[in-house]
Amino acid sequence: MSARQRTQKTGGHRSVRRAERRRVTQETIDEMAALRRQGLPFEEIGTRLGCSERTARRYVGHVEPELALPPSRTKEGAEDPRQLRARLRSEFLETLHQDKHLRSLTVVWRKVDETMKEAIWGGPPSILFLNEAERLLQERLDELRPLALTFLAQDKRSKGRFMREVVGQLYWDYVRWHEFVQKFGETGEDWRPPRERPPADEEELWE
Repeated sequence: MSARQRTQKTGGHRSVRRAERRRVTQETIDEMAALRRQGLPFEEIGTRLGCSERTARRYVGHVEPELALPPSRTKEGAEDPRQLRARLRSEFLETLHQDKHLRSLTVVWRKVDETMKEAIWGGPPSILFLNEAERLLQERLDELRPLALTFLAQDKRSKGRFMREVVGQLYWDYVRWHEFVQKFGETGEDWRPPRERPPADEEELWE
């Protein structure tokens, strides 16, 4: 085969490939997008759809606004991350609200008559405590990515560890404060979250 013939053949081949690229349709782009979402490399996408790697990369690697891909769908039955965070937060707070140890620290005064009140131990934890616990839980849950949220929701031991890591210090601060009050009497102040307390004077700490 002469050089001219090879040139003619090569040039004809280029013309065919350019013609093929001009016939890329939206249906083809959608197929590219579906294959790409499955994790296929651009070279494999091109092979399956009869185009070049460069063409596949052009349409589904850097998508133009008019060729925006349809939104990917979550797996059937997968819970939205926002809903999952809200459900976990509610579950954790309900656990704290019903915690027997915390309830044993709270006294509820019941009116017996006009001159007498009866102390009943076993009320719910302080709203200030629950509010601070919710704040801490919300901050940490917002930091978790969807997959980590899913694993957390599915494993009971992970939930327990998460609770200890996030609100454990607050929990025992609340417990120690109430145990001190039970042992030594009222201090005249209600429990407050540590971040809302005034800084202690160093001289007072050593008195």
